[in-house]
Amino acid sequence: MRIEILYPQICCLYGDKGNTKFLQQCLPEAEFIFTQLNEKPHFLTEDIDLCCMYSMSEQSQELVLDRWLPIKDEIADKINNSKTMFLFLGNAMELLGKYIEREDESKVEALGIFDTHSVRHAPRRFNTLIQARFQDMTLLSYTSRFAETYGIPEELTMAKVEIGTGSCPGIKNEGIYKDNLIATYMLGPLLVANPDLAKWLLRRLGVESPELPFESALYESYEAKRKEFQRPDLELE
Repeated sequence: MRIEILYPQICCLYGDKGNTKFLQQCLPEAEFIFTQLNEKPHFLTEDIDLCCMYSMSEQSQELVLDRWLPIKDEIADKINNSKTMFLFLGNAMELLGKYIEREDESKVEALGIFDTHSVRHAPRRFNTLIQARFQDMTLLSYTSRFAETYGIPEELTMAKVEIGTGSCPGIKNEGIYKDNLIATYMLGPLLVANPDLAKWLLRRLGVESPELPFESALYESYEAKRKEFQRPDLELE
């Protein structure tokens, strides 16, 4: 199995890289490829089972798009048609839409894979805890971001938020899920915090009976956090 981690030197905020360390323990025989910023992504020319991109600064988003726009058709084709699984966390999701609107209302062209767009509001940061339903799972996470993403259609929505806010104000739709792609504003070591999601992903990668490191402790932690999410005095933001 081959797993590509895109641009770990700049896509490394909010503890997202904990997902990589966790996957390395779940898949000790897998080959992990850490693609640097000036390298062409390996998933474009090689067999990659899972490609991960994590949260980054807004300046880093524009650095990535500067390198991706000349090859955006290749990237779109692979995301839409290859067998590679893609996991985009945090504001990595914003790269998939038509554009990102800066604070001065100028626009940064994005990949245009989906008919969505994002709007930045820095220095106003939006933070919230999130409890959401994905497939038959309840996911527990949080988001911290300077932007909102608009235009995600119902059929592409990843999860339905039960606690917190979705991808833009006033909606409960969160993230994008299409075929082999998951893109979500949910942050941090998402797979560690949600062992059912980790097992689901491992099954999608061909692991028939996935076993997680410290599995009982992971589920104990998950259940404790789920109880915390039900507190009536819970502060979301």
